[in-house]
Amino acid sequence: MVVGEKGVNMNNPLAPGIIDNTPDRELVKVIRDQIRRSKEAKFAIGYFFLSGFSLVKEDFPDDYESLPFLKIVMGNETTYPTKEELVAGYSLREVFKQRMIEDLQKRDLNEEQIKRLGDLKDFIANNTIDVRLFDKSRLHAKLYVFLTNPEERYSSPGLAVVGSSNFTAEGITKNKELNVLLTSREEVLYLNQWFDDLWDEAVEFREDLLKVINISGVLPESPYPKVGELIDPQTLFKYLVYRWTEGRVLNLIEKDILMEFQLVGVINAINILNYYNGAILADSVGLGKSFMAGAIIQEFLNGKHPYWLPKGKEYPAVMLILPPSIISQWEDLLVGRADERTLARLERGERVKINTEFFFRDNFKRMVKGDYNHKIYEIYDENGEKFLGKIAFLSLGLFQNYRADLKKGIISEELKGISEEYDLFVIDEAHKYRNKNTNRWNAARALQKKSNNFPNKFMLLTATPLNNTIDDLYNLIRIFTDDTLITFRMKNIPIDELVRQYKKLKSEYEEKGDEGIKKELKRVATEIKRKVLDEVMVLRTRKYILDQFKDLKVDGKKLIFKDPKPYSLDYSPFYKGGFNELIKRISRNIDRINFEHTKLYGVRYIVFKEDEEEESYRVIEISDLFRLLLGKRLESGIFPFETTLRKIYAKEKIFYTLFKGSVDKIMSEEELKELIIKALEEAKIKKDLEEVSQEFNAEAEEEETWFDKVVKLLTEYLEEYALQAFTPIEKIRMGLKIALHNLEQDLKLMDEIFETLDRLKVRENDDFKVFGIIPKEEDEIVESKIFCYENDPKLEVLKQFITNPRYKSEKLSAIPTLNGKKFIVFTQYKDTAYYIYHNLREWIEREVDLHPWLKDKRTDRIKIALVTGETDTTTKINLIKRFAPKANSGEEEVRKYGEIEILISTDALSEGVNLQDADAVINFDLPWNPMVIVQRVGRVNRIGNEKDVYVLNFTPSGEIEVLVGILNKLKQKIEDITLVVGKESKILSPEEEISVETFGERIKSIAELSMTDLEEFSISEEFKWFEGGIPQEQIDEYKLLNIIQYELGITREDFEEVRNLDDGPYYTYIKSGSGKIYSIYEFYRGDFGRIDKKIISIGDGGLRYESPLVFLELVDEKNKEINPVKLDVAAEKLKEIEKEVEKEVKKLKREYQPEQKGFLYNLYNALILERERARELENYKSVLNVLQLLPYYQYSREMKSLLVDRNLIEVDKNNHVKIRDVRGVVNTLYSQFLMWGIADIRSLRVEKKHLGWFYGC
Repeated sequence: MVVGEKGVNMNNPLAPGIIDNTPDRELVKVIRDQIRRSKEAKFAIGYFFLSGFSLVKEDFPDDYESLPFLKIVMGNETTYPTKEELVAGYSLREVFKQRMIEDLQKRDLNEEQIKRLGDLKDFIANNTIDVRLFDKSRLHAKLYVFLTNPEERYSSPGLAVVGSSNFTAEGITKNKELNVLLTSREEVLYLNQWFDDLWDEAVEFREDLLKVINISGVLPESPYPKVGELIDPQTLFKYLVYRWTEGRVLNLIEKDILMEFQLVGVINAINILNYYNGAILADSVGLGKSFMAGAIIQEFLNGKHPYWLPKGKEYPAVMLILPPSIISQWEDLLVGRADERTLARLERGERVKINTEFFFRDNFKRMVKGDYNHKIYEIYDENGEKFLGKIAFLSLGLFQNYRADLKKGIISEELKGISEEYDLFVIDEAHKYRNKNTNRWNAARALQKKSNNFPNKFMLLTATPLNNTIDDLYNLIRIFTDDTLITFRMKNIPIDELVRQYKKLKSEYEEKGDEGIKKELKRVATEIKRKVLDEVMVLRTRKYILDQFKDLKVDGKKLIFKDPKPYSLDYSPFYKGGFNELIKRISRNIDRINFEHTKLYGVRYIVFKEDEEEESYRVIEISDLFRLLLGKRLESGIFPFETTLRKIYAKEKIFYTLFKGSVDKIMSEEELKELIIKALEEAKIKKDLEEVSQEFNAEAEEEETWFDKVVKLLTEYLEEYALQAFTPIEKIRMGLKIALHNLEQDLKLMDEIFETLDRLKVRENDDFKVFGIIPKEEDEIVESKIFCYENDPKLEVLKQFITNPRYKSEKLSAIPTLNGKKFIVFTQYKDTAYYIYHNLREWIEREVDLHPWLKDKRTDRIKIALVTGETDTTTKINLIKRFAPKANSGEEEVRKYGEIEILISTDALSEGVNLQDADAVINFDLPWNPMVIVQRVGRVNRIGNEKDVYVLNFTPSGEIEVLVGILNKLKQKIEDITLVVGKESKILSPEEEISVETFGERIKSIAELSMTDLEEFSISEEFKWFEGGIPQEQIDEYKLLNIIQYELGITREDFEEVRNLDDGPYYTYIKSGSGKIYSIYEFYRGDFGRIDKKIISIGDGGLRYESPLVFLELVDEKNKEINPVKLDVAAEKLKEIEKEVEKEVKKLKREYQPEQKGFLYNLYNALILERERARELENYKSVLNVLQLLPYYQYSREMKSLLVDRNLIEVDKNNHVKIRDVRGVVNTLYSQFLMWGIADIRSLRVEKKHLGWFYGC
């Protein structure tokens, strides 16, 4: 007997009725052959794996005599619930459904298998197949009955198979099975009846099976997400946390180093670095930016972020680019302070163990390079054997001299080497890189990628990321972002468009003051905050931290930022007659001084750019800025005013002397030009231009036509005279005589001021008393002697606070004495600093009563020191350590040289150093930018400082009248005076009138504000449109990790079990009573990795987005008892969440593309038209991608010139492009894009990953 044409050969002489899946004995052949012949079929199986359903529609008969044609009873052979599941209330039906779904989703079904599953669904839906579930006991039997002739009365009605094979792909084809074919009438009838009895006992499962297929999400166009695999709540918790944090679980630095808000900042910064490759740490002064950066550096070198390294690179390398004065501070923080003996070993290149207070505490270090402005250390483990990586410290002065012009493709070999060698760059005081037109900005940006396009990481540290305009911040972001801004575009963030919108609206609002514009401006600012600032910046103020971390503790004590007590010092009660006379003389004379010599510079102007892109300018004469410069020097003190005026006087005198002896001898314009050039050289005018530019953050506009402008000026002097009869050279000589007269008048007016000043000076031996001379800088022509003035009111008040309290004036009784205290005196100007230092030192030497406090018995030195911008780095570091030995590990320096109690400093020390040992800060003059005051005080008033700190602010009185006069005159020439004094100035505003009253009140208000209020007050007007803070999600993520580490006691090892779990989804049930399903998704874009993550819940209140803190519900004690629900109920809710997720995906798929217009737009379209010829070119698509994403204003001019010059394109007057050589265009553009670092535009495809879900029943 032969069973079918393709069936098993029953004539096989060896046991023809045995079916064991050996060749030609496969059960699948029997089933397919018999089912097509049958009028009915009946299967009783221990388990039905839907993924293994091996029949297709063609295997079934063309029509059926009755339905259902195939009856299946399935049992519990592999799905019987565990004892724990039964106790928890699981039914076999639910377990069956759950595990059938898991089976379908686990297997990577091919197209054929999916087709068969679709056929099965159709069979069940139209009742061709009916399925029941036997749940009374374990069903172990496997029976296949095929009734080819069920009505047959005498012979066999069909065929039956009894054996071990389940109805699975493996069971009927591959597994080693043993089945027997039965064909006798009695056996088949018996087995048929046995099945019918079983069928009657079984329960209906047909609808459940349809739901299983539907909600499995396997079939195409299914609206259901994959349900996933059931795991216990604890495991799901660990898996979700591990994936949410990208494996950064328990990587937090110990709490004895960083405080909670700093740890939140670290987590936030790492998240930012992982995606954007750069993070801006912009917390306010004194909140620990360097500690946060140090924590990340330590993590990196300890192997926590291996994906920050390019493939094949084994060890990380970090470079810190720093102002030279703070290299030592960072060195102490990361490497440690070596004693002399250890230092000698380091210098010999030995590996030595240096204990540090904070980071790399017990590590061995080896010095590779030891220059003061460039140091390199190798870091080893605690045993000195395993190399971890290296840390380099490079001074800003050295770095900014490395040549870089990115648009021209010029990058110095030094920068190329640094970019390849180092992987993480830390740039402290990053606000110095806000101007994109500087070499330092270009040099920093040149480090963006390695030669293989692998991105380096950047941490930019600054307390003032946005000071003047939003371009400040935009330029910082562009240091670590290429010109396509691709990382932002991948998240649909149109950063450049937002910045342009904001600037346009801001300009319109300032012009019109319209409330509608204001509302739109606020909307755009909010969008920038959410989409840009929150994405790349860690920015908190003291006020924000106190609000967000109310329960924060340090060493078990509640954190309190001790706000220093500010005191406003009005020193006008100490004015004496001579000083009042000086103020009056200056007020009368200063407006009449023309500073005539500056007009002969070639009418050079100081240029102020309001908008870098629009190239708009404001120009002001240097003479006006000289006048303002003198007014600010007067506010600082008598001495700096006099030294500045004498330098101007000396230059005017040079011009006057040279012109007086030559005015009648000039016979040609060339001789005049030579004379002026000689005067410019002798007077060292370049020094003036540099000083004014630095003071007012401006640039000198130098033109080749300067001499023509001088000639024009001289001839314009004669316009009121009728001089037609004179030759041009005669007119020039006459004009020069008028200029000479003006110079003479200037000198006389200045002499009158000097005479008044001289009457105030202390005399000694018939000459003025002099304490010394300020060291001359290069190109200075005047020697500045340090005088002593009778009753200088500011200096007198300062002495009142130093002297014995018994002698302190009653006028200052409300302000505490500084006698016996350690304090620092800040001033804006070097001349003032020298003046205070020398006068105080001489006075203290005479005041024997002060010697126990201020004179070192061992060294016989007065305990006062001076730091300016000219102080060499070694000396500066020595003085810092002696003034603040506790904060800077300076005990050795104190032992050798003695301690310092009073430090006089310019703002060379206002940024980046720790002077926490001090008790007070004195602002001898008030900067008009309040942030400078915050930075000064922040050196002393740092986190964890428990002692009271005083801030004494000198506020001018009589000097205000002089300043107001100067400013009003300046305002007549330039309406927005803040362009001159700085947008960050809070003393002036563009709109209001300037008066002595308002000006004085502003200064007084700044002097009286607490540091917290001053910090808020000092935020730039631009920045006030953006709310500060940090995304709540980051705070919650920190809280979650903190609870894991310090409350739940979960160890790093506990997470090992989930590290290698396959992608989810995984799910569980918890007994929380919320009725909510929480579903967790990740979003990826091409090769850019994860770009977003969401937790979405659904409950009675609808859909909402959740914080990662909801994960804690999975480990709540009360949730250990699982209370399952029907899986199809959960699936319906998951379907609703999936709809929301699809909306997120669509949002991400709407890739933001910048507005294209002009040449770039036409070039792109021209290349599109050439696609048939170009599609075979290797880089054609890459070039199109870049052109599509590149903002129209980037590189258009360069690309156009390049392609036209090489005759590759034709461009008409309307910028229409015709391509002459498509291969040449593609290759040329691709080479340029490589040079500009923008060629690597990768896949933009968006996909989602469903990590898992849990149901709070």
